[in-house]
This record gives sequence, C-alpha cells and structure tokens, in this order.
Amino acid sequence: NPVINNGQFQVDMEFVNEAPSGLRRGQTARIRLELGESSNALLLPRGGFYQTSGGNWVFKLNEDGTQAVKQNIRLGRLNPEYYEVLSGLEAGDKVITSSYDTFGDNEVLELN
Repeated sequence: NPVINNGQFQVDMEFVNEAPSGLRRGQTARIRLELGESSNALLLPRGGFYQTSGGNWVFKLNEDGTQAVKQNIRLGRLNPEYYEVLSGLEAGDKVITSSYDTFGDNEVLELN
C-alpha cells in the first residue's frame, strides 16, 4: 500500500524507451496524475440504507416531506463517502440514507 506523507508518495517508474532527460533516481517532482476522466455524476451519501436495500432502492421523500416512498435505483461507482446514482433519482431529490432496519416491509413511510 502506498503511503502518502505531506502530500507526497513514492512510485517506481518504468519507461518504454529511455527515461526523460534530467530525471534522476530519488528525485522529487510535481506531477499531474489523471486516474480517469472526470464526469458529472449524481452522488448519494453512503449510509446504513445499503445494508437493507443492497443499493437497489431507497426511501425518497415526497415534495412536502410527509411521506417517504420506496424508489428503485441503480448505483455505479463508489468512493469512501458517496455512491454514484446511475438511475432512479434526480438532482434535488431527498432520500433517507440511515438504516432501514426498523422500517419493515413498508413501501411508504408516514413522516411526522
């Protein structure tokens, strides 16, 4: 596992042809590392809901916040904080992300 210390980490590099001129063993260098293309995505905070729904559905609040209705979703990539939502929700939708363990098999929750 690489260790990041003060924003720095060690890498071993192997060049197909020859190393770029001026590059020395043990040298510190600033680089721009692109791990993939960035894209706009709808993100859902990670939470206890996943243990019950497997990420296949969430409880989505209605307009006035008096009910939460079971809504099918499809998740994509994830990071330590968020799931990417591929379908089933739109920007601005409000959902319950805490545990669903006490909600039973209800399709609709009445909220106070």
